Amino acid sequence: MNGLLLVALGVATVRADAAADAFHNSFPPGPARVPSNGRSLSGPPRRSDNSHCALLIPGPGKSSSRDHTLGIFNGIQSPHAGDGFTCITFQSVDAAFTAARDRHGLPRPGPKPDKNDLANLGAILVETTRNLAKQYNLPKDVLVNGVPLMDTFKTIIGSVCPDFILPTKCEIQRYREYSGRCNNLDNPTWGSINTAFKRRLPPDYADGIDAPRVGAGGYPLPSPRVVSAHLHRDEGLHDHAITIMTVAWGQAIDHDLTLTAETKEPRTNKDPKCCEGPQTHPACFPIHVPSEDPFYSLFRQNCISVVRSLPSVRYGCKLGPRAQTNEIASYIDANWIYGSVNKHAEDLRLHRGGLMKSLPVFREYGMKDLLPLKLEEPDEGCIRPNKDIYCFDAGDGRVNEQLVLAVIHTMMMREHNRIATELYRYNPHWDDGKLYHETRHIIAAITQHITYNEFLPMVLGKDVMNKYGLILEKHGYFDGYDPKVDASMSANFITSAFRFGHSLLPSTIERWSPAHKFIASQRLSDMLRQPYDLYKGGWCDQFIMGLTNQVAQAMDDSVTQEVTNHLFQEPDKRWGMDLAAINMQRGREHGVPSYNAFREFCGLPKVYRFDELLGSMSNKTVRRYIEIYRHPDDIDLWSGGVSERPLPGSMIGPTFSCLIGLTFKELRFGDRFWYENRGFPSQFTLEQLDEIRKVKLSRMICDNSDDIKTMQVYAMVLPDHEINPRVPCNSGILPRMDLSKWRDLQGTHPRVRPGF
Repeated sequence: MNGLLLVALGVATVRADAAADAFHNSFPPGPARVPSNGRSLSGPPRRSDNSHCALLIPGPGKSSSRDHTLGIFNGIQSPHAGDGFTCITFQSVDAAFTAARDRHGLPRPGPKPDKNDLANLGAILVETTRNLAKQYNLPKDVLVNGVPLMDTFKTIIGSVCPDFILPTKCEIQRYREYSGRCNNLDNPTWGSINTAFKRRLPPDYADGIDAPRVGAGGYPLPSPRVVSAHLHRDEGLHDHAITIMTVAWGQAIDHDLTLTAETKEPRTNKDPKCCEGPQTHPACFPIHVPSEDPFYSLFRQNCISVVRSLPSVRYGCKLGPRAQTNEIASYIDANWIYGSVNKHAEDLRLHRGGLMKSLPVFREYGMKDLLPLKLEEPDEGCIRPNKDIYCFDAGDGRVNEQLVLAVIHTMMMREHNRIATELYRYNPHWDDGKLYHETRHIIAAITQHITYNEFLPMVLGKDVMNKYGLILEKHGYFDGYDPKVDASMSANFITSAFRFGHSLLPSTIERWSPAHKFIASQRLSDMLRQPYDLYKGGWCDQFIMGLTNQVAQAMDDSVTQEVTNHLFQEPDKRWGMDLAAINMQRGREHGVPSYNAFREFCGLPKVYRFDELLGSMSNKTVRRYIEIYRHPDDIDLWSGGVSERPLPGSMIGPTFSCLIGLTFKELRFGDRFWYENRGFPSQFTLEQLDEIRKVKLSRMICDNSDDIKTMQVYAMVLPDHEINPRVPCNSGILPRMDLSKWRDLQGTHPRVRPGF
């Protein structure tokens, strides 16, 4: 295969853009060259007169005749014949970009472009790539591995590349930027907002550029709805150990790491309707529903509306296949609580005593506050019964996506205000900014600690945790920070691997009393985008108790009909969307390679016949795959991943264990602000670190509920009188952090920048 091979080296995945930069810089001052054997070529190009070439490709005869003519006219001999290379000129890149720009129109993005500005430029860069592909008849491997090597700053593309993508000087601060920028001092954009998702494998687009993935032989893949209805049926099996709290925490962490930029109607900012009347929006990518569908046929529905994600701009405004944008920082920074841009974060602050805004609806009854109301764009992400009822506001706009997520947000807002209030007691000389940012710093540490100490051990198991270096230190500092590790989110993780939790979703959500007695249950579909039950006094406690007492569904290929038939169902309809089908459609449109490709990436044997999956999956599942897919290479990553038999001591199989384990390794080793680190202004003292290590999710539940007096030690695991007993909240088994360890006797503290 021509071009650079993208390989995982230890914990650091070689990004396409970083590899391209390194490759290009190894041949100054000539053009970038695609090697013929997948390895870097040594030495400069053979001619000194090919500086007009943006890229040299092995193999003669493909240079544009127009370029060749221009070269002769300008007295430049093209190297396409004697040297055995094809020359893609800077002139042709300019021409391809100009044609794309003239077709789409492009206002120059400002210093802080929004996702739509970036999407406009991203679409033009994809179109530029397409123009060059046609002009030079470029094969897929050159589009993936060669075209991104070109130095676009030597073309007119450099004049429109957003300023925030350019190199920047970083200040070392105690507190994170909301944007994630300058976490990595050598690569300030790594993991920051509005950057492209990285890839562990080259994208699998049908045309090599942006057409959604197709079958291994170029034939259409089966409709994701067909795969969902046939393979991911609701068979109602339950897990034996984990609670719904595990699912809720996993979703909260997902919202801390990823938010894919979505296509909206420009005038209304709503999702385009792709199943109502003619499909006029160019981004529509609906899921076909066959007429014999066992559910949707009852309502004469033949379509599920899906819209393609917005295209992204890669670092350096590189050309190449389509990428997608992460709107939030990739790090575990608790910004799902605080927000990822300064303005939103400031709007959520009370600006007094370091506190966050809250809704004191129950304060007169001695009960804790709720989240503040979402007054701006109140219909976004909500199904409102009337204009007098509002959803909630929080750091992440998906807070109202399902009620249990709003419960977790409420608990974390309360924990912030509890800690800020106590820090003020020990440090009355601290101003609002210092109290707020130090509390935010602690909450981020707590979020990391609970994720690695309680959530990941349940999901991955001890062996996988050890394999990827995810076991936390018991004492002292962690010395594993590596600035060469890019902790940006990957396309496979956000579309497939970390959506494993959709298999765990229950059909109903239960409410339990503080005395651990079942009260009632509600259909999950009735609680999506409708968090209004939290306005009922005492119900927040009841939902928390339900989350810690209700067993999750089993981790398998079965998914509840509440999300495969009724996802985001509107009140006046009896059907909704299909989450499992959307997962697969999303992976295809992002160009995520197949399950088989990632098996091989993770060191598992590649499968050539379906019966070779019998050791990895149940006989029933393999039989169903044979009935749906034509070849094992066609199986969608999400579907194959959730269908694997779990590893010993783990909830998930080897492929998802690999992809999730690698991602969380990067999140620990590649985060300069990781709470166990030392050597930076952000470090905690050893005494403070010992206090953070005491924290359990059950302690936070006790501290931030109204009337919960007992809780099992590990809230993500079902209570058991021997291995996970319920204990009184005021017992020493659930210790609180001693915030006196943050007492500032000197009265000094690191400077907080204005407008941070």
